[in-house]
Amino acid sequence: MKRLAAFLIAVVLVVTSIAAVCAVDYDYGDSALFQNYSPYEIINKYPEFSEYLAGELRKFNEDIDVRGYDISVKDIGAIFFSVVFENPDIFYVKSSGFESTSESDTGILVSLRPVFLFDIKDIPAKEAEVEKAVSYILSGVDESWSELFKCRYLHDMIDQYVEYDIDENNLDPDLRTMYGALIDNKALCEGYTSAYNYLLSRVGIEAHYIQSLKMSHAWSLVKIDGSFYHVDTTYDDPSYDTLGNVEHKYCIVSDTGIKSDGLHHDWICGIKADNKKYDNAWWNKVSTIIVPVNGYEYYMSQSYGSSVYGALMRRNTATGSEKAVEKIYTRWMVEDSDEAFWEQAFCYLAYDGNYLYYNDCEGVYRHKPNASSNFDVLYKKPSELRGSVYGIAMKLDSNLYISIKANPNVADVVYFIDKNVMNQNTDVSGTSKTIQYVDVEGGVKLYSFNENIENIVIPEYCDGKKVVALSANLFSDRQELKSVIIPDSVETIEDYVFYNCPNLKTVILPETLTTIGQGVFNGCVSLEEITIPQSVTKIGKNTFSGCVNLTIKGYKNSAAESYAAYYKISFEPITQGDTPKEDNTTPSDTQKDTTPSVSAKTVYSKKFTLYVMQTARIS
Repeated sequence: MKRLAAFLIAVVLVVTSIAAVCAVDYDYGDSALFQNYSPYEIINKYPEFSEYLAGELRKFNEDIDVRGYDISVKDIGAIFFSVVFENPDIFYVKSSGFESTSESDTGILVSLRPVFLFDIKDIPAKEAEVEKAVSYILSGVDESWSELFKCRYLHDMIDQYVEYDIDENNLDPDLRTMYGALIDNKALCEGYTSAYNYLLSRVGIEAHYIQSLKMSHAWSLVKIDGSFYHVDTTYDDPSYDTLGNVEHKYCIVSDTGIKSDGLHHDWICGIKADNKKYDNAWWNKVSTIIVPVNGYEYYMSQSYGSSVYGALMRRNTATGSEKAVEKIYTRWMVEDSDEAFWEQAFCYLAYDGNYLYYNDCEGVYRHKPNASSNFDVLYKKPSELRGSVYGIAMKLDSNLYISIKANPNVADVVYFIDKNVMNQNTDVSGTSKTIQYVDVEGGVKLYSFNENIENIVIPEYCDGKKVVALSANLFSDRQELKSVIIPDSVETIEDYVFYNCPNLKTVILPETLTTIGQGVFNGCVSLEEITIPQSVTKIGKNTFSGCVNLTIKGYKNSAAESYAAYYKISFEPITQGDTPKEDNTTPSDTQKDTTPSVSAKTVYSKKFTLYVMQTARIS
C-alpha cells in the first residue's frame, strides 16, 4: 500500500475567538464532509467559497477574510484540503494546516491564514519551474489524439519521470505536491496524483482526486468519452524504481477492475466508474511506456518467445495487429554464472519526439519510427563494468539515462547519456549545449560538460567525431560526481580532469588510453581502486595525490606498476587474459535485496525470478 501522508489522520488548527486565543486539535475524523465526500464533491457543496478561497491562495494572500460565507470551523479543514488537491497548481500551500479566527459563540470563521511551503517572494519562480516541466511533457502530446491516448500517454510520462519516495522518515511536504513530482522527481501518492491531474486539465480532460482513508492512499478519477475511470499512477510505478518501468494494471479501469486486486477498497467518492470497457485492455500487461506515432503504438515486449527474449513492438492502432520490428536475442544473465538467468527481458523504451530508444542487457539502441531499417547502436557497456543494462528513461532535462546494476532486485545505479552527441547519425543540428568540444588531431577534445550529476557516461562520438581527449579540469570540483565511464576512444586525459571530486568512487578507463596527465585524480578521497590499462604509457605527477586508500590494479612491468612503486601506492597485479572488474554496482546497505517491512510499497515492489537454463526454477 502506498503511503498517503500522515496528515490525513489529524491536523493542528489554531482556532481563536474574536476576543481570545485558544488552540484546538482539529481531527478529520470529526468531519462528516471528509468521511463521506471526495474533494470534488465537497467543492461542489461550497462552490462560491471554494472558488474564492482558491483565488485568494493564488494571490498569495496571507490573511484571508472569509466573513459572509458562513463556513463552520468543523468543515473548514475538509474544504481547505479539497480546494488544494482539486487545484494542484496551488502546490505552494500546505493542505494540512493553517490558522483561523472564528466567532466564539457560533464557530463561524472570520479569517484564514494559510501556511506557505515557500517564501512568498520565491513562489513565482517555483511556478515558472513547474510550467517549464509541464510544457516539456505536453510538447509530446498530439492534439489529434483521443482522450484515451492522452490519458495513457500522460500516465506513462508521470511514471517515467517520477520516483516513489520509499524513505518513511522523509517528511518533506513537497513530496505531496506536483512540485515534488515534476521538479524534484520524487513524490508520494498525493504528488503523483496532483501532477497527473494537472497535466490532464491542461489538455482539457476532467480529472479528480479521490482517496481511501482505510488504505491511506490517493489516486485519480478521469473522464474519458463521457465515462469515469480509475487511474493509479502510484501503484503503476513499482518500488524500487526501475528506469523505464511503467506498469498499466491500474491505467483506465472501472470500479470493478480496480477492486479486483483485493487491495483497492473503501475509496470516498459518489461518482461511479462502471464502464468496464478497458478492464482487460491489451496494455494492462505492458511494462514500458507506450508511444503513439503516426497510427502505430510502440512498446517493448519483455517475454517475446523461447529464443527471442524481448522485442520492440509496433501495434497498428486501427487493426490491432502487432509486429516485432526489432528482436532481442540476449538474456539477462546472473553475474558470475554461465547458466542462471532472469525470467524476463529487462528491455525498456524511451522517446524524444524523434527517435525511439531501447536497451538490451549490453547496450542502448535507437530507432526511427516507421523507418524500415534504422537501428543505431547508441551505447555499448564496457566489459570491465560489472552488471548489465537494466533500464533506460528520458528525463525532464531531455537527456537519456541508463541503469547498470548487478541484478533487477536492487536499486538503480543510474548513468547519464547525452543522446544528442552519442552517434554520428543524430538529427540534432549544432553542438549540444551539455557538451562542448574542439577539433583536434584524430577527433575532438571535450572542454565543457555542463551536467553536474552523480554518474556519467562520456560519449564516444560528438556530432559524428570521435572523442579522443578530455580537456584539463573538465570535471574538477564536482561534489556530486560518483562514477564515470570513459569510452573506448579516449587516448588522453589532460591535467586535473577530476581534481577535487571527493565522492568519485568508480572510474572505468578505456583500453585506448595512453596518457593520464598530472593531478588528474588529486583530491578524490573516495577513490579506493582503479584499473589502469596496459595501453597507458605516461602518468603525470601527483595524479593520485590525496587518494589515501587507493589500490592501483595493473599489469606487471607497466607504467601503472612503476608509478605505484614510485609514489608508494598499493599495487595489485593482473595477468594477461584477466578481466578486471570495478565493483561499482554493489548496493549500499539500504539498496540490498532485502524484503522491506510490510507496507503498500512492499506489495507493489517488483521482485524477479531466477531461472537456470534447461532446468527448473531456483527457489
